Amino acid sequence: MLIPVIELMKDFNVKPTSILHVGAHLAEESSEYDKYFNVPVLWIEAQPKLCIELRKTLNPKTNTIVEACIFEIDDELLTFNISSNSQSSSILQLGTHAETYPDVKVTEKVIVKTKRLDTILNGKEVPDFINLDIQGVELKALKSLGISMSKVKMVYTEVNKWNVYDGCDLIKDIDDYLRVYGFKRITVRWIFRAGWGDALYVNRNVLPRNFRQIIRSNYRLLKFYILQTKGIFSVIKKLAR
Repeated sequence: MLIPVIELMKDFNVKPTSILHVGAHLAEESSEYDKYFNVPVLWIEAQPKLCIELRKTLNPKTNTIVEACIFEIDDELLTFNISSNSQSSSILQLGTHAETYPDVKVTEKVIVKTKRLDTILNGKEVPDFINLDIQGVELKALKSLGISMSKVKMVYTEVNKWNVYDGCDLIKDIDDYLRVYGFKRITVRWIFRAGWGDALYVNRNVLPRNFRQIIRSNYRLLKFYILQTKGIFSVIKKLAR
């Protein structure tokens, strides 16, 4: 996550009663969720091998793992492209990602059956905080919630302004869709020269931020970009030697 959990809580009043995390990978956020939120988490992951690891490592009392590939249509058979770093795995083909990260390759392909989020959540409480990390199909996941979207208060999601994956959902379309449900994008952090980042959307039910929170979050945003700039300059210097 480009915005740490502690900053979501302190700067943006993200205080969920339950969490839906789509694109679990190895649940890298689990310890921070436990430390700062201490609420039930529903993890959804499409890669079978990762789900096995998650069930071994996560506490079943507070964590539920569902193996599923989220899409806006149920029971469609799609090819899931597993990448060499596993984090870039997607049902979409690599787009500009292949140029930005040339070392990341697709190493395995598996057939998966898709599921809508409202199908998985049928009869269950809809978490008020959703975290999406599913490489280009974030809007399709949101649409798969159907009318249950109205029960969500906060959405943290990876976003794209380039076609990082072929045919991926773009941030402007996510903005337009969530606006219908009363959500506003209140922050976004971009990775320089990569076309992707992380954004936070909240609806009117989330406590408004005070002046101190706004100043602090803007300072942290500036620091985030300054650190990236230093990294770019460091690379340029090495190449120039």
